[in-house]
Amino acid sequence: MVDLAQVSGRTVRIQIVEDERIVALDLRAGLEQLGYEVVGIAANEPDALKMARHAEPDLVLMDIHLDRGSDGISAARQLRELLQVPVIFLSAYGEPETLQRAAEAAPYGYLLKPFELRELNATVRMAMVRRAVERQTEEAERRLRLALESARLAVLELHAEPSGHRLQWVGQESVPELRSLTQAETLAQLTRGLEPRGQAALQTLLQLGTPIDLTCAWQPEDAPGRWLEIHARHFEPEGLVIGMVRDVSERVERENRLRQASVAFDATDEAILFLDGDQRVLSCNSAFAQLTGWSMQDVIGHQPDEFLFARRQGDAVREPGSRQWHGEVTCRRRDGSCFPALQHFAAVVDDHGHASHHVLSFADISEIRQAQHALHHQALHDALTGLGNRVLLQQALQASEGPVALFFMDLDGFKTINDTLGHDAGDDLLKQVALRIRGLLRKDDIAVRLGGDEFVVLLRQMDQEEVALQVAQKLLSAVARPVLLETGGSGLGAAGGKAGEKATGPQQQTVLVTASIGVALYPAHVDSPHTLLRAADAAMYQAKARGRCRAVLFESAMADVASHRLKLEQGLRVALEQQQFRLAWQPVVDLRSGRIEGAEVLLRWTHPELGEVPPARFIPVAEDTGLIIDIGAWVLDQAVAQAAAWRAQGLAELRVAVNVSVRQFDQDDMPARIARVLERHRFPAPLLELELTESLIAQEVSTELALRRLRELGVRLALDDFGTGFSSLAQLTALPMDRLKIDRSFIQGQAQQGSSQAVVRSIVALASGLSLDITAEGVETLEQQQWLLSLADMQAQGYLFHKPMPTEAMARLLGGGRPG
Repeated sequence: MVDLAQVSGRTVRIQIVEDERIVALDLRAGLEQLGYEVVGIAANEPDALKMARHAEPDLVLMDIHLDRGSDGISAARQLRELLQVPVIFLSAYGEPETLQRAAEAAPYGYLLKPFELRELNATVRMAMVRRAVERQTEEAERRLRLALESARLAVLELHAEPSGHRLQWVGQESVPELRSLTQAETLAQLTRGLEPRGQAALQTLLQLGTPIDLTCAWQPEDAPGRWLEIHARHFEPEGLVIGMVRDVSERVERENRLRQASVAFDATDEAILFLDGDQRVLSCNSAFAQLTGWSMQDVIGHQPDEFLFARRQGDAVREPGSRQWHGEVTCRRRDGSCFPALQHFAAVVDDHGHASHHVLSFADISEIRQAQHALHHQALHDALTGLGNRVLLQQALQASEGPVALFFMDLDGFKTINDTLGHDAGDDLLKQVALRIRGLLRKDDIAVRLGGDEFVVLLRQMDQEEVALQVAQKLLSAVARPVLLETGGSGLGAAGGKAGEKATGPQQQTVLVTASIGVALYPAHVDSPHTLLRAADAAMYQAKARGRCRAVLFESAMADVASHRLKLEQGLRVALEQQQFRLAWQPVVDLRSGRIEGAEVLLRWTHPELGEVPPARFIPVAEDTGLIIDIGAWVLDQAVAQAAAWRAQGLAELRVAVNVSVRQFDQDDMPARIARVLERHRFPAPLLELELTESLIAQEVSTELALRRLRELGVRLALDDFGTGFSSLAQLTALPMDRLKIDRSFIQGQAQQGSSQAVVRSIVALASGLSLDITAEGVETLEQQQWLLSLADMQAQGYLFHKPMPTEAMARLLGGGRPG
């Protein structure tokens, strides 16, 4: 039998609040007689609250009217709210107003004084039973709240009311991130922020009773969006909806990442193996099967070392026990073939720091290695011929230890062929020459194309001059054999020179080309392999000077020649800014009357150390170095400026002929540059005549367009030194030329050679047929004048009429005086 005077195995502890001392003591005696423990007596509200906080009674017997005007009902209310202590009122007043006030404090009993002891005992015991049941309910609710908090759940209840559905929450404090949701008191507030799918599900639940089990997005007004998991049911008899809400944003994010990882796992081009803690295969992606030929069934349960890696020297090896590693390995396919791969290996670490799984990924880098090999080959070889380049030559020279012979070869007449037959034909010639050179070499010999038409051959273990000259003679013979080239059409042919051609058809042409070779040996000629190239280059220039088509051994005196060329090149680089150039003028006259029709502008250079340098010596150097572009622009500007000044002074109008290099037409805006010069000096375009070499005729379409733009400006175009190149008749007729200039070599040779006379007659006939003006260069005798006049009326220039003269002398000549 349960002792109702005890609670939780101990005596019930009661506090008395009574302002009449005798009544309080009597009540205390009665309670102790019944077996209760009285923890204290208080006479007013403040003392009662203070005593309850200190003594922690199980029950308080409370008088309503207390000492000092205190109110027992107010004290009871505070005891219930602050300390959860049950209160039984003891009062002599039972009127409705007092009872109504007392009910607000939710007392556990109400006894009217006077009362019998057994009434008090019965009331106290029933109050303690009620309190015990409440404690059980409170404990269950506490455990429910703990469970909700552990599960991070909030429980919602929707109560149907006439004004709408009233919303009530339980456990909302366990999900503070949903505070703005759990503060909702109406259905409208609840659905605000839910995605349409969630709103529709709630409406269907309320209208049709369809249960809700979904995950949907929720966007609060003052915070980032979240994901909610909602489960709710409608209970018809009670008209009640009860549901559970959980914030699953982190879970949804993890699931999204897993889905993304799954797609990446299957879609990536990299092969991926997922391994367990012992590094045995659990799964693989499709890229692995495609790359290696192994299927998932073949590799599951095996370690990659058993089937994947080819153990070859030089491969990187993963250190045992390492959790992350990446590097290059050699992998083996199912068919036994191997390929280089870039591998990444990483451990998946659990919460205890142990590697629970591993991920191994790798990619085939065969194409990268092939590209690197190709780039390495390109870095050391000439793209056109496949021979080595300057870098390869430098490496070979640095690695040379024994005797070495170096052959520096330059093609004779290549520029003429390249300029007149076109770059494609020139490239074809270079490739065929390279094949012939390669065919003469041993395995360890090196052939190099330095650029343009310059080739170098390096022979190791050679120290005899006689043998070196024999090799050079073989190279000369190989180059001198006729070369069949693909061309765009037949040409006029050339008279004289080391390079010639014979027309064989509209698409192919046989050309003859020779070479000049300089030979230098280490250690016979130079002290270091590094100086071989410079020495052989100097010897090659001597071969050119001695008539070409020959090989010359290096001699110490040749270094002075090379030094002289270097001095020219360095001097040209500063000649413009130091104003070392000046213009000379050679009048162009009517051949019959001698009247001045124009003047050709010539360039003169006074070197501070070398003195007067002939154009034949410095112009080729300027062409080779590209300095001719700036020099040519300066000549054009100065010539037009001077002619414009003479015109402004009222002197006779003069047609000014300016030589233009092929290199200048490499600039995209050549016509625009010339137009700006004419506009700047206010000089009429028809008075400017540009003298072009035959090499321009075979240039690309862009050059032809540039010439037509110049012609549209009104500038006149003359073809200089006509007959010395390979001008195509078809190309000549297509270009907007105004004049042909007969080269001086034909004029000088007309008295001795019948072939020169034939060429001149052909040129005159051609010009007449194409309605082109003619200028004969180098006319020096009356005999030459009379013979030319017998062919046609034309213009001429030469010592018979005027020598080239400085600007001041030309001004006096135009003014009617003598040039001096």
